[in-house]
This record gives sequence, C-alpha cells and structure tokens, in this order.
Amino acid sequence: MALARHEAGLTAKQLAQRLGLSLHKFEQVESGRDDVALYVSSIADATGKPVEWFEGSLGATGTASAAVLDRPLGAPDSRELADEPAPPGEEAARSGNATLVLISLVALIVVRFFTEVVPVLPRFANFIDIPIFGLLALVAVARSGRGWGPVKLTPIILLLFGFVALCALSALTNLTRVDLAPALTFVYGFLGPIALFFAVLSLWPVGSALRLSRWLVALCVLQLVIALAVDLPRFLSEGNPDVISGTFGENPYQLVFFLLVVAGLLAGIFTFEKRRAAARLTPLLLIAILAVIFLAQYRSLLVTTALTIVLLGMLLSSVAARGIVVAALAGAAMLGSLAYVAKNIPGLKFGSTIQEAQADPTLYLRERLKTLDVIERVFADTPRFAVTGTGPGTYSSRAWRTFARTESDSDSDVAGDYVLKLTQGRPYRTDVSDKYVKPQLRGQAVISGSFKLTTPLASYLSLLAEVGIFGFLLIVGLYAWALVRSLRMALASGRKSRAGDPLPALACASTVAFFVLLQLAALDNWLEVTRITFIAWIIFAVVTKEFAGRKGLDA
Repeated sequence: MALARHEAGLTAKQLAQRLGLSLHKFEQVESGRDDVALYVSSIADATGKPVEWFEGSLGATGTASAAVLDRPLGAPDSRELADEPAPPGEEAARSGNATLVLISLVALIVVRFFTEVVPVLPRFANFIDIPIFGLLALVAVARSGRGWGPVKLTPIILLLFGFVALCALSALTNLTRVDLAPALTFVYGFLGPIALFFAVLSLWPVGSALRLSRWLVALCVLQLVIALAVDLPRFLSEGNPDVISGTFGENPYQLVFFLLVVAGLLAGIFTFEKRRAAARLTPLLLIAILAVIFLAQYRSLLVTTALTIVLLGMLLSSVAARGIVVAALAGAAMLGSLAYVAKNIPGLKFGSTIQEAQADPTLYLRERLKTLDVIERVFADTPRFAVTGTGPGTYSSRAWRTFARTESDSDSDVAGDYVLKLTQGRPYRTDVSDKYVKPQLRGQAVISGSFKLTTPLASYLSLLAEVGIFGFLLIVGLYAWALVRSLRMALASGRKSRAGDPLPALACASTVAFFVLLQLAALDNWLEVTRITFIAWIIFAVVTKEFAGRKGLDA
C-alpha cells in the first residue's frame, strides 16, 4: 500500500483525504494494524492501481493476510511501514478497549452460573451489570477524544431525550405515587442499555470485529457443553426443563435468547466466512442449539424461533446463494429437533402445543391481546394516564415487581433482602398496582401450560401504563430503529464486503437480537432485563462502529 501511494505521488495526508479517513486512521491501515482489505477498492481507485495489484498483501479469504492478523499487537507489517509511527501506547489502548468490552460481555453471560449453579460467588454478584455499566461509561468518558467517528446517531438521540423528558413528566405528575428507588430502577432498566451502546461505540476499535465473533462462538460452545454435561443429567433425573439454562443460572429463557442470537451469527458465518472452522461446524451447532432450546421447554418461543429462521433465510438468501443452504439447513434442523423432542420426551408437552396451534392458529394472539383490556380500563378511569402514565415503576414493570416482590417472581428475578433495605423492610406497593395488576396475577389462566399469555408483566403493558402511549412509542421506536438499522447493515455489508469479512455475520446476530426482543417484550419484562438487552446493544454498537469504518458501504 505504501509503495502504491509513493508511485502515485501522494503523501499520507493526501491519500487519507481521498479515502475519507483521518490521518491517524490512515496510518493504522497502511501499517497493517487495521485490515487493509476493508479499504482496498478505494485505495485502488485513489492510486490508479488495479485491485489485483494489492493481492500480495491479502490472504486467500480476501481479508488481511495471516501475518497481519496474527502478529503481536502494535508490531508493524514489515512490508508496509507507515511514514509516521502511531502515538506511543495507542495500539495497546485500542486493544485494551476491545478486551474490556469483551470481558464485560463474558461476565454478564457467565456470572449466574457461579452464583446459582456452582455457587462460589455471593448472590449480590448477580448485580454485576451495574458495575460493568459504570466502568464502561467511565472509561468511555475518560477517553472521549476517540469519539464515535462518522456514525449518524440523530434518530436514537432524539428518541432517547424524548423518553427521558416523558419519564420526568410522568414522575412529576404522579409525585404521591412514585417512589425514588423503583423509578430510578425503571429508568436504568430501559435506558441503561442505550447508554451502554454509546459507551461501547466510543471505546470499540474499528477492525476488531473478528474478535467479538470468535468470543460469541466460544460462549455458545460453552453453553452447549454445560447443557450437555451439567444440565442434561439433572433434567433426566428430575424431569424439570428449567434446569436447562447453561451459564444463565435459573433463567433458561435468557439462554434461549442468547442461543437464537448466536444462531444468527453462525448462519452469517456459514454464508460469508466459509473458510472459518465455525462455518464448517455450523450444521452441527445449529442442531445442538435447537435441541437445547426445545429441551428448555419454552413453548411460547416456538413461533419466535420459527420466525427467526424465516428472517435469516430471507436475509441471507437475498445477498448470497449460500444463504439458501443455511436457511434450508436451519429449517430442517428445527423441524427434525422439534419432531424428535415431541415424540420422545412427552413431558415437555410440545405435541399438545402443536395440536392446539393447528386447531386454533390465532389462540395465542387472541389471549395475549386480552391483556390490553385492563390498560383500556386504566386510561378510561383516569384519562390523563394515556399521556403521563401512572409513573415510572408503579404498575407492572420489572422495576415495580422487583420491589413489590410478587408471588410470580423466583429468587433470581428479585433483589431479595437487598431491595428490602431500600424500602425499610416493607414490600413496595402502589394504588394502581393494587387495583389493576394484582387481581390479574391472582386470576392468571394457564394456556398451553404457561402463564405467559395472560400475565400483565410485560414490557409493552408496563410502558403503556407507567409512561403513557408516547413513552411506549418512544421505547418501541428505539428498538425498531435498532432492528431496521441492523437489517440494513446486514444487507449492505453482505452485498458489498469481501469474502471472509466478519461484519455481515455480526450484523445478522444484531438483527436477530432486536427481532427477538421486540417479540418477547409482549410476553415478559424483557426490555428491562439488562443481562440480555446489554448483549443486544453491545453487538449493535460494535456492528455500527465497524460499519461506519468501512469505505464504500452505505446502508
């Protein structure tokens, strides 16, 4: 690259300007510390060289050669030395930022295994999301000079400030009802993941996408190993599907969410990174993932799982012929795994669930929509609640249930004695929850062996009641924007990136994460469960930052 620049008679600054890069970023690309393959087409145009001229510095996959990827961090490529060295410690800081984000992700995913399954850590370690959030935010502020680059964030910033203003309005108009601790927990639950997105966006170094992809695959393998070696023997002896939870402790639904996200990643790897070992193992891993999902007995996620496979099939087949293969493979794996589990493990009751769905395809939707009747009554009894809501943390949000300690909560879902210290030893209660929510909890009907279809504990319901219709629309808008943005980045990067680029697969994972969350928010308070929303927004931040650094990609 340096030779091409010299032969074109360009200085480093001139070529950086033509590529639309800062001089510092250009130095990293030219020295090999960032993947030159991401910019080779633009470099060829700027220097008047054919793309083939640069193939000597690219590996068989079309990404940077193994010598570039595998050499020690901070060591320059001997073939392409930059005219000016990077600032001292810059490469170490970049690598440290990525490592900090990755370690935070791992800690979020594995901590419950060590507090609930193999309890070597105290239970208060379950609150690890709070120090992780604080640490990443502080480091991002301390290193604010790195910035967000060319990322366009106007939509998310407008939606974010709008929701903050509505929360303030809701609290001020319900001062006699709102309690500080639940209100702050409500705001943190919904906005903490968004704030974490900005922190990771600021910290993440462009060119490190492959590291995140590898760590996610490794974490998936870890889940499958624990499910096979630890959870399955317990399930066979106890017959309790709730023990199928991987490293997520007493929360198998969180395991299911994570496995669906990684299934999206693996489908992308199979399509765009066929030389990776993970691509060759994708068929086996997808079968194992679906088998674990079905063993966890989340029958309410059958439709979500099927829709996720359909989404991936449509997405991947539209950008690569190989995507049709993985879509067919995933569909066959789902049908085969479901048929086997329904026939051979009748205790999971998938057979009866399938029969109910065939007899009345609209049953689940109709039962879920019935829960809106109570919201209509809330607005009819007090019309201003449609605009201001009942107040943050006062109705059926996770913040309310954490402090109210409802009968439906397991020990892992509540803060227990730590919460009682904030409420002087008394469970939290409000007039609106007593009037509208608790009667629903006492009268919940079981549909297909689950309360999920009749519960008032769901993100959409709690948002409508606690911050009104506009607050609901703003949060749903944030997640819908993230979904659409992820989908557009997946399509653009899949169509224009070189073979072997890890970005399209990560964009597929981000798309699946928000696609699943938007569905599951109708079944529980998922949008306040930071252990899964943090995962989604971290992946989205990395994809957004990497995408912005790719010249020639335009979503």
